[in-house]
Amino acid sequence: MKIPSLLLFLLLLMTGCGGNMPPARLQPVVVKQESPEMTLQHSYYTSNDSLHLFLRFEDARKVIDPLQAATSYEFDVRSGSTEKDELVARDSVDMPKRKITDTEGQVTVEVLLPAQVVQEPNVLHLRLWQQLMGQELMGTKFRLPLHQRMLQKKYLLMNAATGKPLLQNYATTSDKLYVQRYGADSANVTLQRFDPDFMPAAPPMSMRPPAGPRTLSATDVYTIGPADTLSLQQEGIYRVDPNTSYARSLLVLPGRFPQVTRPQEMLQPLVYLTTSEEREALLEARDTKAAIDRFWLDLGGSKAAARTLIREFYSRVELANRLYSSHKAGWATDRGMIYIIFGQPSQVSEVGSTITWLYRDAEEAPFIKFVFTKKENTFTENHYELIRRREYGESWFSTVAKWRAGRINT
Repeated sequence: MKIPSLLLFLLLLMTGCGGNMPPARLQPVVVKQESPEMTLQHSYYTSNDSLHLFLRFEDARKVIDPLQAATSYEFDVRSGSTEKDELVARDSVDMPKRKITDTEGQVTVEVLLPAQVVQEPNVLHLRLWQQLMGQELMGTKFRLPLHQRMLQKKYLLMNAATGKPLLQNYATTSDKLYVQRYGADSANVTLQRFDPDFMPAAPPMSMRPPAGPRTLSATDVYTIGPADTLSLQQEGIYRVDPNTSYARSLLVLPGRFPQVTRPQEMLQPLVYLTTSEEREALLEARDTKAAIDRFWLDLGGSKAAARTLIREFYSRVELANRLYSSHKAGWATDRGMIYIIFGQPSQVSEVGSTITWLYRDAEEAPFIKFVFTKKENTFTENHYELIRRREYGESWFSTVAKWRAGRINT
């Protein structure tokens, strides 16, 4: 749909990522039911010539509970990432009865692979089956590349509070870790901490060249011995076993990350909706929480509408944190930015190192396509950059204007 020239002129006057138009008093639309977003988190260790994989399945959108719905999982090891590649191994396992050790909203299983199949270019293909309402079965596919270097790792990082393996790529400053070792290896585990100073994503129409790679130096170095427990008291990026081929990183943030509960956490993602003047006023406010509440109340026009806007916006922020966190919080990544503003894509496709999101039948544009490409990153394998285009400007400004008019983009 073409935007009238006067409206377009007003939109182009907006500064920063958001705008300064007075919000119209419109009733917020009803949010449509989201579909599940099944995620796979994993860790592993090697013992007795076998790779022990711990796999945790979770619906990031909390539409279904896999602990209740999961019935079985099956896996193939193939010589590549497609189902046409040569089959190397196969198995199918019924889910055990509900485990006391499992947590509401997630289910964890262990897969045992013989060492001889853990090598390039083999890929583990998994499918989790879940029973939905009406006895309907839903199968969700996952792929996990296998590398020979995985066979060198003979320990698991454990969460001291739960006694469970640390599978996700983030933690909080209240978490404590210890090392569970397997076999005779009793070597210490080293962690390097780097200060997180990465900026939020630029708008999709920005033609500013992306920041080039930087050389960062570790701020602190920690060692976890056989009987040690490490408190992650400082936020940052923690590189675990940095000098090994199986090194991994943890993004450590304060509060209850990936949830958004503190005023400062609520303020940061508003960069996508606010003008520079509004952000400055929010930053200088004596009572940040009250200032944020006033901001949403001005947009919604009533307490009920403001609550609806707040609920939708920050649920998207939390989901972005769960799905897209890398070397920075998920809300600050390219995919997080697009999800927060535009919502759940109508269609997602993945080919090689490229992910494409399609949005259809939106009021402001009948068809929008965002393409993300995977980029090399020292700290993460979850870093994707948006291919930016000037023509995104109209859709971006009109969608931000819709938020600022007190309506939720569905």
